[in-house]
Amino acid sequence: MIAVLIVLCVIVLLGIAYGATHLVNRRRNRAAGIDGFLYNQHEAPVQALRYGFFRSSYNGCGWIAAYNTCRLLGDEVAPAEVISDFERYGAVLFGLFGTLPFALTHFFRKRGYRVETSGKHDSLDAMAQAADAAILWFWHRRGAHFIALQPTPQGFLGYNVYADSKRPVLLGSSVQAFLKKRNYHAPRLIAVKKEASDHDERATA
Repeated sequence: MIAVLIVLCVIVLLGIAYGATHLVNRRRNRAAGIDGFLYNQHEAPVQALRYGFFRSSYNGCGWIAAYNTCRLLGDEVAPAEVISDFERYGAVLFGLFGTLPFALTHFFRKRGYRVETSGKHDSLDAMAQAADAAILWFWHRRGAHFIALQPTPQGFLGYNVYADSKRPVLLGSSVQAFLKKRNYHAPRLIAVKKEASDHDERATA
């Protein structure tokens, strides 16, 4: 019984600390004044932005993918506002494990966009090509990662793809081929279109 009470107290204290951290992060991240596309979460000034209890260099790929996708859609939201939204509704264990994939779907749905998702390899290319912008989530040997995708006549451009990225990376004409070449697994594509539909989201298992 005592052990249960101790655990509950720790959870409550962490919740209070996280709430205070959220307010501090929002003020600090706003002061950074970052604008434009973000190509690398490991470089200043992006790496120092706080997401939950951590720096974005550690756990920021989810909110960065959402932010870059907004920019691709012409939606000029500030990084601090994107972070604040996900800290409230998408951060896993105070940001320790990054962002829940479905939180990104919810983020765009509530902003009025049409969202489709799929985890089937053979549907990724067609869905990404038909989208105005997309987010690709996948597993690699060190964990999971989100990147923003821009379909172009030359192929798909990826944003915040690698640890040394300086600009958008041309991934080629096939998302599926990119994943296979890099040995990335268990992908999930979030395709975003500007026009809203009668159904907020269509999902393909």
